[in-house]
Amino acid sequence: MVETFGEGAFDGYLDLNQEPWTQHRDDGLLIWAGTEHEDLYCWRTEDDDPDRWPVVVRSFDGEDVPFACRTAEFVCRILTEPHHRFTMARYFDTHWFMNYRESV
Repeated sequence: MVETFGEGAFDGYLDLNQEPWTQHRDDGLLIWAGTEHEDLYCWRTEDDDPDRWPVVVRSFDGEDVPFACRTAEFVCRILTEPHHRFTMARYFDTHWFMNYRESV
């Protein structure tokens, strides 16, 4: 996703990290994005194969919410499904990506 979009944010809300935070948290989570509401979007890194790392949202109140899907599917769902727990579809009629770096 970052190769396609670059460093930036969907709807000025969901910030993609250009490189996931390289320091694993003690609980095995690797953060790949975050929101202005301090939710952390992570991978649970227990499997040796990164393609099998599930998405976990660490909510601002410390609750871990796991999702059995890959990152691109998760982002697509929060952009389009109005009843998803972490939806952005209820708040934005049209979605955009704000690139933090100017094209050269």
